[in-house]
Amino acid sequence: MKNIIINADDFGITKGVSLGILDSMENGIVTETTAMANGLYIEEALKEAEKRGITNIGIHLTLSWGKPILPKDEVSSIVDDNGYFYRRIENVKKPNFDEVEKELRAQINKLLLLGLKPTHLDAHHHFFVLNKELTDIVIKLAKEMNIPLRCVYSKDYEYYIEKGVKTTNSTSIDFYGDNTTKEFLIKLLENADEDETLEIMCHPAYVDEDLIKATSYNTNRAKEFEVLTSSSIKEYIKDNGIKLIGFNEI
Repeated sequence: MKNIIINADDFGITKGVSLGILDSMENGIVTETTAMANGLYIEEALKEAEKRGITNIGIHLTLSWGKPILPKDEVSSIVDDNGYFYRRIENVKKPNFDEVEKELRAQINKLLLLGLKPTHLDAHHHFFVLNKELTDIVIKLAKEMNIPLRCVYSKDYEYYIEKGVKTTNSTSIDFYGDNTTKEFLIKLLENADEDETLEIMCHPAYVDEDLIKATSYNTNRAKEFEVLTSSSIKEYIKDNGIKLIGFNEI
């Protein structure tokens, strides 16, 4: 049996993204999502998820979109002069790792106060793979919360296990851009290993004006939604010994 987690990033960033993800979970093959504490629609998104009975929601930590939860002067090494995160975390020349950890904890605490019981952690633009200091901060947070953490690259899998953090056997971040087709998704599913767990990252959405302003990866999300809710994909999964699971099942 192939065990597949299909996780939609960016829950809460805009209304269109949030509703697109929830509909992909109810009517498609998406099994998990991760919430952005600083999203434009985060409070409403969590309320809508609760109304629908959707609970497979983790935390999408970010250091590269929007404003931090903490005041600008408390995280000055990781924000620009206007108090926004840099769009590319690589542009942060000398991050203060104490500030990073404080901000990430603030993001987690905000979501906990909103009632979220997170299933796992991952990160916007996978910022924590950039260096060991960031990796170790996020691993520490996952261990404290006793929840799984996305392992973006297979070379890091053994390190996660040594540190006592749960993760999937492998992760695919390739269902994106030009690869957003039914054929490519089926290829990913075909190549998944038996009796192991694969996470497939995705970004379904209804495209709204806020999304266009928020990120350059915008209109293609509607195409992802179409693929992830298509009857042919659901039939393929049903007919090919694939089990769709959440992070609480790894």
